[in-house]
Amino acid sequence: MRFTRLLKYDLKNGFLLGAVKLFVLVLLVIAFCIDFYLRKSNTYIFEESTPAGTFIDYIFYILAGEKEYIPSRTEAFTFPVKWFLLHLFIFYSTLHYPYRDLSSLGLNILVRTKGRIAWWISKSIWNVCYVLAMYAVIFLTVVVFCLIMQEPITLDITSRFVQDLLDAGSPFDSFSNKLVLIILLFPLLISLSLNLLQMTLVLFIKPLYSFGVMAVIMLSSAYLLTPFLPGNYAMPIRSEHVVDNGVSASGGIIMFLILVSVSFIVGSLYFRRYDILHDE
Repeated sequence: MRFTRLLKYDLKNGFLLGAVKLFVLVLLVIAFCIDFYLRKSNTYIFEESTPAGTFIDYIFYILAGEKEYIPSRTEAFTFPVKWFLLHLFIFYSTLHYPYRDLSSLGLNILVRTKGRIAWWISKSIWNVCYVLAMYAVIFLTVVVFCLIMQEPITLDITSRFVQDLLDAGSPFDSFSNKLVLIILLFPLLISLSLNLLQMTLVLFIKPLYSFGVMAVIMLSSAYLLTPFLPGNYAMPIRSEHVVDNGVSASGGIIMFLILVSVSFIVGSLYFRRYDILHDE
């Protein structure tokens, strides 16, 4: 089988199997948008009018994460529920298709490709495309919500929301366009790289355990602000453009490249000698 036909098969079947998850994602994002809309309405209830929330304000609220936790007797760790739930859902959505395709019809297709590297590349491309589709759904859902609620669809960050609703503790009164790029790109880049890492881990451990490793990485990232935990780069609120000791964009790019390279190279090399019959 030619690589183009294999890729077409993976994109078609992978997206068909994940169609319901995309719909669930829409509902999840709508719930987050409603939460933001109500929170800002309640926060500024005594003002003459509630400040409008822009498109990027909604995206920031959904993808922000949580500010650095500094252990103390008076302040408990605040768990970033929205951020954690969203990323775990994306991990879960890409978890099973490559693994289940190592049996039945998928196994026959693997044999017909006469090249395991081609099979692995095709699955990797599907993984990337599906994650890109999920983020496209997130952005489009926010756009539609803003249109319905008559909120401005702009990339202007409302500084007061960052302080009042996200409780960022930022020393800055305004935020640069670089932060907009970080909000839009870095959660996506880290999602892409960690989903590829998860797919590689499934070759070594069961899917459930691989999913558990991703959960631990994200939970550890939420608890510790360090450039060595990738989840920190998926939290725009921990960017150096929001807080003084935040993670850098260059560090995020390096982390992305390392994770993608290691995942693809290790996965490709190991899959060449992977026993595809042991799961049967």
